[in-house]
Amino acid sequence: MYQSKLERILLMKRPTAVVVAFGLLFGLVMSPMETQAASKKTSSYQIVKTKDYSHVYSDKKHAVRLPFHAKSSKTAYMWNKQHTQKLHNLKNYQATTWFLSKSVVLKHGSHKRVYYFVKNTTNSISGYVWRGNLASGYSPKGYQIIKQKWANQSGSYYARYYGQDVKMWNYNHTKVRVHLKNFPGMNWYRTETVVMRHGNKRAVYYYVTGTLRGNGRDVGGYVWHGYLKHGKNPNHTGQNYVPIDDFQGDTDYNQFVKTAKYQKLTKAIADLFPYSKIDYNLSRIAAYNYDAADQSIMSAEDVTPVSTSGYSNIKAFPTIDRYLLKHATWSDAKKLKAVKQLLDEAGYDATKRSNMANYQIGIQIIDNVPDILGQIVANDGDGYANGYAIVIGQTDPTGNSNNNDQSFFFTD
Repeated sequence: MYQSKLERILLMKRPTAVVVAFGLLFGLVMSPMETQAASKKTSSYQIVKTKDYSHVYSDKKHAVRLPFHAKSSKTAYMWNKQHTQKLHNLKNYQATTWFLSKSVVLKHGSHKRVYYFVKNTTNSISGYVWRGNLASGYSPKGYQIIKQKWANQSGSYYARYYGQDVKMWNYNHTKVRVHLKNFPGMNWYRTETVVMRHGNKRAVYYYVTGTLRGNGRDVGGYVWHGYLKHGKNPNHTGQNYVPIDDFQGDTDYNQFVKTAKYQKLTKAIADLFPYSKIDYNLSRIAAYNYDAADQSIMSAEDVTPVSTSGYSNIKAFPTIDRYLLKHATWSDAKKLKAVKQLLDEAGYDATKRSNMANYQIGIQIIDNVPDILGQIVANDGDGYANGYAIVIGQTDPTGNSNNNDQSFFFTD
């Protein structure tokens, strides 16, 4: 049969095409084998020995782990455990101090090397570094915390100088957390004392924390101790909530009631007793001993009642306390109207209240204060804290408290 020139060419090319196809098929079959071989090659680093350093300290008294830093500014990698992935380059962390967690002997073929597993101070970065790339001690660059103390750190502090631009820093002193002048009414609570080195200078810093404006946002950071004053802040400007124990006395507490955003109901109820004054110590007694709904003190189930010494004829109003808590979402006007009615029913009408100049008021009201994290009362609702405790009583210099209500929880 006659064949065209084109057909003859195609027939001649067929063996080549088959070989090519076979070669491609063979290549596809071999690819997984090659991948496995490559995999074995990349995982050829093996840990043959480990030594734990997690509880070895450079300063046993303060539990400070062993510090290291980059030996030079040249490239030096931090690896994952399998030594297959470069996690970080130490040349980019010249001011970072690394703390030793453990050392390992890493074998690769016939070669062995000691690697250190290190972490930064916040444990946010960690990995394995050949020990030859690390030098012992804190980094000589940047700000370095070279001593730390956590024991016996209780106590509150506040900005020593109002209006001064005092900064709260992160651990590395590279980022400002907040400016203390923006929170003049804050009580800051110390949890740590450190010695921070910068160049040849050393300074003592406190790590302090606080809840900003009582709205559930926590903040903490390092502040030079000279900018802080130990004690309870007498200024409560801008604070939505101040714990009852953080006041200094009658003047301090009354000023807060008069000016604070969430104390309008407190002031209105106190005004129902026109000639009776708000007494701070009696207010503490109300909060600790006579809150019928057990809401005025955080973790109230563990609260021990405080002494009523120095007061007599204390009268509590548990029915009012529970009623206000039940109707916490009502407007202040509606709640105040209900309080008047309940006082009348308890025998304290407007006429009697106007003749109680020899009585003081103990009152602690937490009224719909934003409490996103549940840090104000033990059982807040829908992100808002509420607690109500109202009592009246008389000061008694003799300390006679025989006529005081004795029960901690009321069941009337």
